[in-house]
Order: sequence, then structure tokens, then C-alpha cells
Amino acid sequence: MPKLTRRQFFKFTAASVAAAYIAEKQAFAKENGNDKAYPLMTAGAATSYGICHFCSVGCGIEIKTKGNEIISTEGLKNHPINEGALCPKGRSLKEMHNSKLRLTHPLVRKPGSDKWEPISWEDAISKIANKIKEVRDNTFEKTVTTKDGKVVKVNRVNGMFSLGSAEIDNEEAYLYTKFNRALGVQYYTHQAEI
Repeated sequence: MPKLTRRQFFKFTAASVAAAYIAEKQAFAKENGNDKAYPLMTAGAATSYGICHFCSVGCGIEIKTKGNEIISTEGLKNHPINEGALCPKGRSLKEMHNSKLRLTHPLVRKPGSDKWEPISWEDAISKIANKIKEVRDNTFEKTVTTKDGKVVKVNRVNGMFSLGSAEIDNEEAYLYTKFNRALGVQYYTHQAEI
């Protein structure tokens, strides 16, 4: 009897398991009168095209939807940047959209409370704008005096720091920078540099 190597053993075992699985599936399908192929989950889905927002690369993405639910995300095959490929973050866009944990409205936690409560977008934007104005007014510095007594115009805010996001594209990062500069924020960074 020829000697069976470890590699051959695994090959024969895998082939045997696969053959048994296929035979069982065919027998079960014929027994139940269900010997037809199942339709693809994307059959009848609407297709949209766009750019992935997870980073500033700008990969082309094909999104298939049924109703209000995303059922598939794939890279655009003819897109010049990603040529049909899509990283795991881009592939997971549907999970982020369809997640039950996804926030769909702003939340606020009042002082002393341990619960988050929903508020309207108008209230959230108003609260944020008022807080930015308050901090800017209290910490804005127009001029500084150098060691040699010279007064230098700086127009900066010392009470704010702004941290960007890894999920904004180049254009959004540009606007983010312009916004910070307009406020006088000098301490800001963006996660793309990490």
C-alpha cells in the first residue's frame, strides 16, 4: 500500500466532504421539489453610483438598494481610481447604513443626567454655534507682545482644538481647514496624516 502524505490526506478529506455536501443538497432539493437555483439577492434591486466617503481616495462605488435598504456595495469596474476594487471599509458601507445602532438624529445629555435624549437638528446646530461663539469670544487673541516688546497681530483662538475625520474627502477637508482658519482656530489636525 502506498504511503499517504499529510497533504494528500487533507486533499482527499476536503474532496470527500465537498462531494458529500453537494450530493446531500441535490438529494434534498429533489426530494422537496425545489431543484431550481435561488435568485441573486441583487435581483430587482435599483442601482446607484457614487463615490465612497470613507477616505479621500475617492473610489467609485456601485450601490444596490431595495426600498430604503442597501443590499450590496461594490467597486465600479470602469472607475479610474479603484478599477472595481473596494477596501473593507467601502464594502461595509451597507452595514453602517442598515445598522440598528446608527444615529439618525442628534442626541444631548443634560448636566447630571445619565441618559441621552433626542433633540432637533435646529436645536443641535444652535447649541453648537452658541458654544463656538462663546469660546471664541472668551479666548480670542488679537495681538501678542514678543520678548523684545514688539506687538504682533495674531488673530487666533486659544480655547479651541479641532480634530478632523478619516471619513471626509479632499473637498470636505479643504472646507474644514477654511472653516477653522476663519474662526481663528490654530490648533487643528486631520486623521489623514496619522
